[in-house]
Amino acid sequence: MNRWALGLGVSALAVLAAADGAWAQNAATDVEEVVVTGTFLAGTPEGGAQSVDVITAQELEQRGAPTMVELIKTIGASGSVVGESNRFLGGTAGAATVNLRGFGAARTLVLFNSRRLAYAPSAAPSVSSAVDINLIPQAAIGRIEVLREGAAATYGSEAVGGVVNFLSRRDLEGLELDASYGFVRGSNGDYGVNGAYGWRNDRGNLLLTAGYRRRSELWLIDRDEWSMRTPDINAAGWSTASTPGVFLTGTAAQLASGAFATSFLDNGCVELGGVLANPASPAAGCRYHPTISDNLVNDEHHYQLYGEVNFDLADDLEFHGEAMWVRRVVPHERVMAASSTTQFPSPIAASGGSPGGGTSPYPAVGLNQQSRFYVPNTNPGLVAFLAQNCPGLGAPVCTNAAANGVVASPTLWRPLGFGGNPLTGGAALQRRQAEAFRVAGGFKGRLPVLNAKWDAGVTYMRAEGYAENGPGTSVSRLQLALRGLGGPGCNPVTGTPGVGACQYFNPFANAYPGNPITGERNPFHAPAAANSAEVWGWIEENTFVRSVNQLFTADAVLSGEAPITLPGGAVAWAVGGQWRYDSTLLRSSADLGATPCVDSLPYGDGLPLCTGGTGPFTFVSASAPIDVDRRVTAGFAELRLPITTDFEITGAVRHERFGGAFGSTTNPKLSARWQATPWLAVRGSVGTTFRAPDQTALSPGSIRSVSLFNLPGVGALYRTVDVAGNPGLTPEKATTYNAGLVVRAGGFSATVDYYKIAFRNELTNEVAGRVVSTMFPGTSPATWGCANAVLRARFTFSDDGDPTTDDCTPAKLLGVRTNLINGPDVDTSGVDFSLRYDMPFADGELSFAAEGTYLIAYKRGDVVAPEGFLITPAANRAGTSELLNAFYSYPRLKLIGSINYNRGDHNLRWVTRFQEGTDNLVTGAPTLRTKDEIQHDLIYAGTVGWDTRVTVAVKNILDKDPPFARSQYNYDYTQGSPLGRVVEIGLRRRF
Repeated sequence: MNRWALGLGVSALAVLAAADGAWAQNAATDVEEVVVTGTFLAGTPEGGAQSVDVITAQELEQRGAPTMVELIKTIGASGSVVGESNRFLGGTAGAATVNLRGFGAARTLVLFNSRRLAYAPSAAPSVSSAVDINLIPQAAIGRIEVLREGAAATYGSEAVGGVVNFLSRRDLEGLELDASYGFVRGSNGDYGVNGAYGWRNDRGNLLLTAGYRRRSELWLIDRDEWSMRTPDINAAGWSTASTPGVFLTGTAAQLASGAFATSFLDNGCVELGGVLANPASPAAGCRYHPTISDNLVNDEHHYQLYGEVNFDLADDLEFHGEAMWVRRVVPHERVMAASSTTQFPSPIAASGGSPGGGTSPYPAVGLNQQSRFYVPNTNPGLVAFLAQNCPGLGAPVCTNAAANGVVASPTLWRPLGFGGNPLTGGAALQRRQAEAFRVAGGFKGRLPVLNAKWDAGVTYMRAEGYAENGPGTSVSRLQLALRGLGGPGCNPVTGTPGVGACQYFNPFANAYPGNPITGERNPFHAPAAANSAEVWGWIEENTFVRSVNQLFTADAVLSGEAPITLPGGAVAWAVGGQWRYDSTLLRSSADLGATPCVDSLPYGDGLPLCTGGTGPFTFVSASAPIDVDRRVTAGFAELRLPITTDFEITGAVRHERFGGAFGSTTNPKLSARWQATPWLAVRGSVGTTFRAPDQTALSPGSIRSVSLFNLPGVGALYRTVDVAGNPGLTPEKATTYNAGLVVRAGGFSATVDYYKIAFRNELTNEVAGRVVSTMFPGTSPATWGCANAVLRARFTFSDDGDPTTDDCTPAKLLGVRTNLINGPDVDTSGVDFSLRYDMPFADGELSFAAEGTYLIAYKRGDVVAPEGFLITPAANRAGTSELLNAFYSYPRLKLIGSINYNRGDHNLRWVTRFQEGTDNLVTGAPTLRTKDEIQHDLIYAGTVGWDTRVTVAVKNILDKDPPFARSQYNYDYTQGSPLGRVVEIGLRRRF
């Protein structure tokens, strides 16, 4: 059955059923009017003109007390999110985001107690200008409101896809303690403890909470279905930059000219767990599986403290104050043993050269006047390799290598591979930490003269992130160690290779006894040629990145009823203003100003042998420090006109001034609600939104990342991507439309909402995979764009600068530069629907519910580079995914159904989740359709005595794996979960 028909059919049946005369009675319930997300006027979520979902604390318990990530994934309007497995989402370990409508987390405004939070402390593109919801104190949450439409007229910039407002609880009296544990196959499980104390009287309340949550790491290798030990139709994280790798040699004259006579593959590819790229031609390389070292789930520690007080200082004056401190720590994010090489040693200088690269006989070619890594004939690894393979390897290789040494392939070798990292015995380890402090306070009261309420407050938040032990491999030190002049105690000028404190680094696989991740043994291991942890510790620099985001806001709102009465009642109004300041600071040990070249001190001899360098490391790019801030002022107004008792119109407008190149913006919104019959209401809205570029995106310089490219005639290779900032960015704007039906009759309720959003000048980044496919659309050189000078300037190849070599080929690709740009127009539309029926059953209440979203279209125009060439043609992304380069997934239909039975203190719920499969799109590969995903959960919550509440949840009862999808982990890690069946138990006791 067509899923579109299914989704609308369910909604249509719900509405038609409600028209039955037996149900045509209003449920007479008294609902307290409060200020609901999306408006400054008091009302109820059920009675408003906007599409707002409310998730109460009781609902959260009935859902099995989900984590933030689990909760967000159950929202039908939620798109691809960070949070489950973050390895390939820009270094976001431990973080989680919200992405309504699939526009990106930067276009969903996240609030806590209706006020803004600082951006996540990270330079990662996937969380830049986004809020990390894992920094919100979960024990303090009383309810969550989700506004599924644009709200720039109310809240300003970022409220494009919608708003998620986390509201603290105010109903707690006494002490509450809870603990939970979730069993996850292959890990030590997930667990947490929380404590909350509440005090209330007729003048106010106090709330104090503390919490700790632990996620235990889950190795990729412990889920064989995700590691997929063969590189089949999916890239699955494989790379031909490997150890065992490919080396080149020749006569002294050939090496000096760069005309290599022969190439050969190191031993041990298959024996260590690799796959030959071309069995008929071993020199094509060994496919290495770097992601097999990764965690599917990181070891995460979350600490949270929160306090809040609300107190009536007088009859018409209330004080509100709150403070929170949170920290998340990922002590060891596991990553590949070493990154591939994209920078190389400097060549011989006229004065005799630098110690790092001056002894290589290879000429000055490559990026930034660089050469290749040279392995002399005295290196113990090369000596052992030749002893094991000659004369069988052939006279040209054996003779030339023994006499002249070899050079490492710039694309088919990396310093470490299957043998692991000598410092850790396996994967390289990185530590990531984030800490945030937030304080907010204010007063609200009444102005009898105007018969109005006022609310004023200030908020300050500081979020700091720190990442260390990033594996930065020094180019110069690696070359020194290949020559036997490595190690912290070696003087490369006076030392003797391999003698005393001077050590060799062996680049061959015979340095390792086996594969520490998978357990395969290496029959070619030469113990005498093993690498020491000391020399690799000297080569590998423990880099760090520190980022700090700050936010200060001052708000004031005045609201009341005008002395004007319409047939439906008094006219309600609100006016207000906001001033906010935000700043971003980014510092890195790889400072472009301090270490621009591979030979910059302290990694080399300090000779400035480069122009326009990118730092001293093989892969990690140096970057300029960032220290930017901005000030935004805003004024807003809102007016509700009750035209009749059944029809009301609400208008809102907000003017924000950003200053500088962005100037100001005015965003209006018009909403209407018509109670057509006692059981049917019609609602709709239209408005505009605005989002200014993030300040870091405007900064010159670039941030280096890695991407997997499917190269024609070569296969899948990881290569570097330098994302350049763009001071010329302009704001993006959008117009949003919503129209819906609301049915409430007896025990039945249903909503159907159609939305349409039209973007203009989308703020985006050029997808590196598409830039590469623009250069290399096929295997025929006649189709390549090498003759296009502006396109060619984006690329770095291994033989750049050598006039004798045709370097513009997929096999010699080292890296590509992309830009942050104002991209195409985007038009998206879809339907949200929900229905619920409650009925008495067996001395309790039985409820049937379903909610979902159907994505009709996500039409994106042509992406054109600033130089004028086409990067990505226009397409409809609805029903598609691209997880290797662009990191998006847009299933057409997401549906969640539940059956809930409640009887007194006991509640039992069955939940079924459905997500339609997508067409996996990868440039140069056939389209792959993923299967639909269905998951079933069973949750029980009840009181068992001694004021103790127990929750037992079996999630993914049938232990189903998420469907196979083209990604580094072989499933959609932005939507699905690799955990399999999870059994959770929680206990809560009140005193």
